[in-house]
Amino acid sequence: MNIVLISNNTFSTFGGYEKVVLSVFNQLLEKYNCDISIISVPHYNSLLNNPILEEFKKFRIYRSSDYKNRLHYSINILIKKILGKDLFINYFSIKKYLSELANADIVLVTDPLLINSVKYIIKKNQFNAKVVFWDHGSLFGYLRGKFQNIVYSKEIFKGLKSADAHLAIATEIKDFIKDINPGANVNLVYNPLPLYNGKLIQRPFSHHIFLYVGRLTDDDKNITFMLNGLSKLKNKEWSLKIVGTGKDENKLKNLANKLKISDRIEWLGFKKDPYSEIDYVTALLLTSRWEGFPMVLVEANQRGMPVISSDCKSGPKDIVIPGRNGYLYKEGDINDFIRVISGVMDGKLQFDTPENIAKTAERFREDIMISNIYNFLKK
Repeated sequence: MNIVLISNNTFSTFGGYEKVVLSVFNQLLEKYNCDISIISVPHYNSLLNNPILEEFKKFRIYRSSDYKNRLHYSINILIKKILGKDLFINYFSIKKYLSELANADIVLVTDPLLINSVKYIIKKNQFNAKVVFWDHGSLFGYLRGKFQNIVYSKEIFKGLKSADAHLAIATEIKDFIKDINPGANVNLVYNPLPLYNGKLIQRPFSHHIFLYVGRLTDDDKNITFMLNGLSKLKNKEWSLKIVGTGKDENKLKNLANKLKISDRIEWLGFKKDPYSEIDYVTALLLTSRWEGFPMVLVEANQRGMPVISSDCKSGPKDIVIPGRNGYLYKEGDINDFIRVISGVMDGKLQFDTPENIAKTAERFREDIMISNIYNFLKK
């Protein structure tokens, strides 16, 4: 099977998306002998300054964009919206590379804004490839807020209706696609979790230790919310370990200073294995405004750690079993966040043992999930 991935990611930084794609593609290549190519078309060329990750160089990979910078991209979108035209984002870059990969059987698209460009190119050139949308969080991110809805909803809804099939990594994504297109061919397949045989992380006996793992980007991860919430609990014994880097790191460090909680926070930077040097954690925290399928929650559970997560779209509902492996709070509700954190610290809200928490992650095993993905694409 010849598979082409079309993505707006640059594959120059290693995050949750890249980890999942690499896991799936390695298995499709090695176990199922698939031919894999990647077309990376970020919103604008200035995002392509950093080199491709070594892990992805084994695949045929192309990178380009129709737009020089953010202003060029924005003006192009605005003109097309005023004229009432389809956006056809990165049409020329996709056309250039997809024409070189005309023997593709499956084109996996992970950005909903790119589906229409891909479908039009395939139809116009009479390629035989089927287009499968595989969302990883972009869908609800694009549709969040009135302005983004106005700009992107028409393009996204048309794309969701025109895709030949969908891989949904969370129940809320599947339900949303079915609401837009009741006849859509949607397969619910969670992100795969690689096997882990290492130590289980225990909970501390007195002083509470919380952990955040991920990009330090505030628009989606809402780390400002986390720091504001924790700052209201200065009367309790807690500390926070933050593993990751990102564009908002300095902003967040300045906020921690302003809130007078910087002495409780340990900034550990990026780590390929964020858990290797951690022995005790009360709970991993996730305060995102939106997700696709937050692998960090499953990875934490796999290591025996409970989680406290926003009930955002999408994914946490599929992962968190309240009272067993974690708790959910209402996304954006700081009082509910404080209620859950306080309840955990006071012992009113309790978790299962690390051993039983680890068992809750087994339903997302890599071999099961990737077998489901392959069989669906083959069918």
